[in-house]
Amino acid sequence: MEQKVDNFKDALAFGQDGEKEVASLLLKKGYAVLPLYQFEDDISPKIIEINGSHISPDLTIFKQNKCTFLEVKRKRQWVEFKGVIETGCNYRHYLHYKKIANLTGVDLFMAFLHEEKMPTGIFFVNINEKGRYWDGIVKGKKVSPPMFFWNINSLKKINL
Repeated sequence: MEQKVDNFKDALAFGQDGEKEVASLLLKKGYAVLPLYQFEDDISPKIIEINGSHISPDLTIFKQNKCTFLEVKRKRQWVEFKGVIETGCNYRHYLHYKKIANLTGVDLFMAFLHEEKMPTGIFFVNINEKGRYWDGIVKGKKVSPPMFFWNINSLKKINL
């Protein structure tokens, strides 16, 4: 399910704090980090092409002559579906991230900062990793926008 946050400003601050935490950990692990939002701006940086633009992933990270995009999602809970623990993002955003990875040829990873429900920590997955689409409908009623989930066993944990 999507995270419940009262308003856009609160959601932005919640997410930006998560981005700072992930960036700080990556710096300690020897990565160079380009935070595209600079942790302050309300305007999303864009990748521009002739036919339009695309919102950039949160961080661009560099290590050992390799560049990678990283989209950070801060979470309070995991999703349990048929006994499987999962995490994910809005399906529309997932399609957007896939398009950016294909357009640029740069690997794009999702980083999920799980804080309240065990297991906690930072988990990541390549956007091209197999996952599960959910249409947001339960018993014939729309309860959420469509989502895309990854099984916890598909995720790698960043050791602190």
